[in-house]
Amino acid sequence: MELIVEAVRYKIDSGVAQIALVQPQIGNALNPSLINQLSQALQAAIADSSCRAIVLRAEGTDFCKGLDLEWILQQGGRPQIELFQAFINCLQLICHSHLPVIACVEGNVTGGGLGLVAACDLVIANENVIFMLPEVIIGMIPALIAPFLLRRLTIAQLKYLTLSSRGIDSLEAKAFGLVDEVATEGMATTLNRQLQRLFRSSPEAIAASKQYFEQLYGSDLQRQTNIALNQLVSWLAQPEVLEGIQSFTEGFSPPWFQKYRGKTHV
Repeated sequence: MELIVEAVRYKIDSGVAQIALVQPQIGNALNPSLINQLSQALQAAIADSSCRAIVLRAEGTDFCKGLDLEWILQQGGRPQIELFQAFINCLQLICHSHLPVIACVEGNVTGGGLGLVAACDLVIANENVIFMLPEVIIGMIPALIAPFLLRRLTIAQLKYLTLSSRGIDSLEAKAFGLVDEVATEGMATTLNRQLQRLFRSSPEAIAASKQYFEQLYGSDLQRQTNIALNQLVSWLAQPEVLEGIQSFTEGFSPPWFQKYRGKTHV
């Protein structure tokens, strides 16, 4: 008998679907269990005629740490095409939903977690949250999430976050366009104010607006996600890539780690 661990908690209250990632012990990392349960929760909310909005949040100090690399390595390190496709489908489900999806970000967001946030319609974040793309340090590339990040960031901003691997706080993320509102008055107050605005709006007009925007972008998104999947699978098919990731997850320095010994001149 397979033991199904709760990775996502779902409830609907007063017309709002509350979806929470509840695996803080692994930083709400993206593994098959979490992705599948998140997709099921989203589908349940979308199918509920009483639902007016979806709120996505997470328990713990990490909103989402990205792909569960330890799980991938446990599978022998083979490229997990089904997992990658399921993640893309989940992000597309958020984008194509007729309901507005609000990300309430109260913990740090890393790697693939940025894609989850970027797919949402509205992003509210606490002031102390850090957003970071560390893929190149680990020996990975942000292939799967790039199409969704490019809905909010310019290519120059995405390149900077990737190549610098520098974490940015919510205020800087707002300046980039990754965050829509910083919860300076507290998450509950900020979210409630946004929900009040949504509940005063026409559900049909909101759905039509989302559908219209997807028509403007949709064909590009499908093409980009196809490229993204092929790119990541090809990258992970290289043995030296997986060896570097294995070293990193085991606490050792990958072979590309070096200390810069030059002098900085200004």
